[in-house]
Amino acid sequence: MPPKSRASRRQPAGPRKPRTAQPRTAQPRTAQPRTAQPRTAQPEETQPEAAQPEAAQPEETQSGPGWAESVRQQVLGEAVIATCWLDPGSSGRPYPVSVRFSGRRAGAGGRPRQGDRFEQMETIGDVVPGSGPVSVTAKVPDVTPGEWVVWATPGTGTARGGPPMRPLPAPPAGRPGLRRLLWSKGNPVPAGNSGARVTTRPGGFATGPGVVPASWAPLVAVGVVAALAAQAVLAGRAHFSISAALGVSLAACVAGAAGARAWYVALNRGNVEGIPSQGLCIQGFIVAATAVLIAGLALAGIPIRTFLDISAPGLFFGMAIGRQGCFLHGCCAGRPTASRWGIWASDGRVGARRAPVQQLESLACLVIGVAALLLVLLARPVAGTVFAGAVAAYTVCRQILFRYRAEPRKSSLGRRASMIAAGLVLLADIIAAIVA
Repeated sequence: MPPKSRASRRQPAGPRKPRTAQPRTAQPRTAQPRTAQPRTAQPEETQPEAAQPEAAQPEETQSGPGWAESVRQQVLGEAVIATCWLDPGSSGRPYPVSVRFSGRRAGAGGRPRQGDRFEQMETIGDVVPGSGPVSVTAKVPDVTPGEWVVWATPGTGTARGGPPMRPLPAPPAGRPGLRRLLWSKGNPVPAGNSGARVTTRPGGFATGPGVVPASWAPLVAVGVVAALAAQAVLAGRAHFSISAALGVSLAACVAGAAGARAWYVALNRGNVEGIPSQGLCIQGFIVAATAVLIAGLALAGIPIRTFLDISAPGLFFGMAIGRQGCFLHGCCAGRPTASRWGIWASDGRVGARRAPVQQLESLACLVIGVAALLLVLLARPVAGTVFAGAVAAYTVCRQILFRYRAEPRKSSLGRRASMIAAGLVLLADIIAAIVA
């Protein structure tokens, strides 16, 4: 009976079962996954708390800065830039790859604060085996200025039959030349557990391999000057007022810049975020500039069709120069390729051997400009046919090159329809010139 008496003594405590049945005694926290993590011995390698500042960032930016403040943040705001070099292998099918970048500010201790730690995943659509070294660059804005420790952990391509991604050291810059100009950037971070120390820099100058900061605008400006110079020479030869011709052309250039931006916004369904110079389409420039040019010439009393003909050579010479700015800026990049005809280039984030679409388009513009110049100087065709034929030929070449661009096209039907229509216009233009 003593056991029963003991049990009876314990029964009065029965109503306190909320305390005895505490589910907290079996808390998942008692397992503490953190204690099971082998990486706790290396607190600098993977900071689980790094995701906390990143999750808090949208709450502070939900109000949204104004346009001028947004541009200032992108150009002058401090950013961490880090690049991981990879070897895609020598054979196999294209496969996706991802690289996880994580970092903390050097000297930051205790609980992480906003802007002191980050974790960012960079995913590449496809890498092509046999294409040579590939660089993946992460740009992390809105961080605390100073020195940082950054790690890079590449994933594998085994999901689609690709080999495990092998890290590479940063290729040597070598002798002074294009490779040294393009590759010696991006704060190389070796893949693995050994972090690299990097220093923040203004966002406008935080770029990776293959990109030259602030290169697009100067080359476009050089192209505009070359176009106006060629036009002024041909206008004087045609006995037009050079000052009136240049005034109308400058107004057309301003309208063309606005049209290029509007065309880009229309294609992206109203996306107007970012620096305006980062979203322009040459089709919009040609349409808007031509419309303003025609109106200005009508007011100035200058024959429109003849003036368009003498403007065609300079227009395409300027475009040939401006496309080199696209190459150095990392826009309008080609698709990754293992072909020997590819060139190493970047889209601003991923550097790899790519189809040389910028160079081919620049070459097409140069050839069209030379052909237009010879026709104006030697053949003297029917007024207006040189400009119409040059624009149609350029449209055909551009639509052919679109299939080799990296960015996906929304529809191949529009590209084919544009190419067919431009081809018919070019054919009709040639026939009209021959018959006349």
